[in-house]
Amino acid sequence: MKKIDKGLKASSSGVVLGQRTFAAITAVEGIGLSAASRKRLSDLKKRKLSADDQRSEVIRVYQDAKTRK
Repeated sequence: MKKIDKGLKASSSGVVLGQRTFAAITAVEGIGLSAASRKRLSDLKKRKLSADDQRSEVIRVYQDAKTRK
């Protein structure tokens, strides 16, 4: 008999939320971005970085913040 695994699995075909959609969801949940985060996102958008480069920038900022503590 075949075992069926119903757990959550990572998928390479995931959904990417746009900025407006993400903002609407977080507003409903009562979560907001700090002024620094809004500025960072605006700067990333102006620089027209690829999605991978944007992700790397955000990760770098939060890794730097962890090491400062």
